[in-house]
Amino acid sequence: MSRSVLILVPMLIGLMVANANAQSSKIGVTGGVNISNLNGISGASTKDGLIIGAFVEYDLVAGLSLEPEVLFSMKGAKWQSQTGAQGPFAPPVVNTTLNYVEIPILLKFKVLTFPVLPADIDVFAGPDFAFNVASKNEFTELGITTTSDESKNTYPFDFNIAVGAGPTVDLGPISIGAEVRYTFGTSPVFKNQTVGSVLSNSKNGVWSIMASVGF
Repeated sequence: MSRSVLILVPMLIGLMVANANAQSSKIGVTGGVNISNLNGISGASTKDGLIIGAFVEYDLVAGLSLEPEVLFSMKGAKWQSQTGAQGPFAPPVVNTTLNYVEIPILLKFKVLTFPVLPADIDVFAGPDFAFNVASKNEFTELGITTTSDESKNTYPFDFNIAVGAGPTVDLGPISIGAEVRYTFGTSPVFKNQTVGSVLSNSKNGVWSIMASVGF
């Protein structure tokens, strides 16, 4: 993990907490599972990973809020290389793992409020600034798995767009939420576009299923 990320993330969390206390807004934790893929690699299959972090929600006007987050997000994909074993043997399977520290800045709209229950449905969208802190490939060929560090072969930053929706239930001073979001990268993951002889302009694409608790 780069020194700049180690310094930036604690500073951002501190500022979020301080501003939340000053403005009496909601602060909380969130987490769940990623179902990720690398769009642009033919035949790639999804890979599961963890997503976890913290958020602050600032009320702007009725029904509209701003939610900065700091997340640790595991991405990647599984795919079959076009080089390796020949003849009757299948080419190696590549398991790509990409770990990011992400800072989404989400604008949230309350699109439905239930008159009887203390609950609502939110939709949200916004930019997501992702810092690549670890990358690796695992190659499995003829029953043997080898690992390569891909940190020098992947870009250190990815600008994403995040969109999603989900319900929130207020239980006194505590709110419990659930959401489904899709985060898509706008730039290639690999510096060298030929990976396992796959000419790739691959970009991250991630479905996230998450739950949150706010205070």
